[in-house]
Amino acid sequence: MAAPPDLLFLSHRMPYPPNKGDKIRAHAILKHLSPRYRIHLGCNVDDPDDLRHADTLRKMLGGECLFLPLDRRVAGARAALAVTRGRSLSEEYFGGRRFKNWISQVVRQHSIRRAIAFGSAMAPLVMGEPRLDVSRSILDLVDVDSDKWRQYAQATPGPRRFLYRYEAASVARLERRAAAAFGHTVLVSPFEAATFAGMAPESAGRIVSIGNGVDLNYFQPDRAFASPFPSGKRPIVMTGLMDYRPNIEGAQWFATQVLPNLLRTIPSLQFFVVGANPPPGLLADMPGVTVVGRVPDMRPYLAHAEVVVAPLQIARGVQNKVLEAMAMRRPVVATTAATRALAVTPQRHVLIEDEPDAFADAVLRTFDPITAAGLAFLGRRYVERHHDWSRSLADFDRLLESGAPAPLAAPQTLPHFGLREAAGVE
Repeated sequence: MAAPPDLLFLSHRMPYPPNKGDKIRAHAILKHLSPRYRIHLGCNVDDPDDLRHADTLRKMLGGECLFLPLDRRVAGARAALAVTRGRSLSEEYFGGRRFKNWISQVVRQHSIRRAIAFGSAMAPLVMGEPRLDVSRSILDLVDVDSDKWRQYAQATPGPRRFLYRYEAASVARLERRAAAAFGHTVLVSPFEAATFAGMAPESAGRIVSIGNGVDLNYFQPDRAFASPFPSGKRPIVMTGLMDYRPNIEGAQWFATQVLPNLLRTIPSLQFFVVGANPPPGLLADMPGVTVVGRVPDMRPYLAHAEVVVAPLQIARGVQNKVLEAMAMRRPVVATTAATRALAVTPQRHVLIEDEPDAFADAVLRTFDPITAAGLAFLGRRYVERHHDWSRSLADFDRLLESGAPAPLAAPQTLPHFGLREAAGVE
């Protein structure tokens, strides 16, 4: 029996455990491809606790693995030099010399020709390795990261605004340059793909959308879970890693702008913020708020929530927290930013509002049993139809099995998505 072909997979973060958006996607891709390829994984480790799962990944992938602990001080010093080199802070932060040396060694030793770069910061590591055929490799941007930095810049006063503007522009240039080099560039939704095609028009014919999925067996609403909430409280739940700026600001917006109106109508409501690494003092002493922090299993909190909210003010890509809540058959109220990468029908699969008063009214609507049941049923059915991992990831097989990519298209006039200047589109 012939040995499986070798494939290099590079990620800025260790893709296990699958407990946050990019790690969920990277792990799902690796799990899907591992039966057909011997995968050599190179990744940074930003959470030392993740290292206890190293053997799980080694057994699944079958190839060599580099789990490189990320020294934030050293990485920060590299990132500080990025400005002098005209590079993005992200690529310098995640791409140290030891990482590059390992790539060179493993590619030479195993005669690897193809790679998947997960995230824009990994693209230069593939483009900088002469033994790899970049034109037959895949770049999974997931979402348009440069636009996240642009949104940060718009929402941030003072000197940090200039830093975020620099990163938005430099990441956009990197994304565009990488799309021209890789055989295919993947994004997580048609909205993200269309946005990026507007930034990189010459590569539009090689930009594809491969959506995120949900483990529908794991997020199964018919299982019985004990309630984690105190009796007498009507729980409103927000989930997500709470050391991530959009989640922090979304929780603050809901707690300060929306929740007070709700409490005046229904005093027994309680807003539960569920997710690891909340900053000290987050929403401390606010009436009607409980910051839960890390939990071993998110499903009981979703299963017993009266409503799940996703009040993000800044967002790119697919919000897995929204899909998981819908999979658990819970009514969801979200902002446009949290849902624009989904093919949901507003007010049918999920209630979508952006103004505080309208958001509060939408939450109150979910307390009507008929409204809640309709949203819950249609939300679960939407996820089943559109976010099944096996169907989504079959497209990765087709990309890896395809031959040479289509030739670069001539630049053309495209709609303005807000990043044309940052990407260098004239």
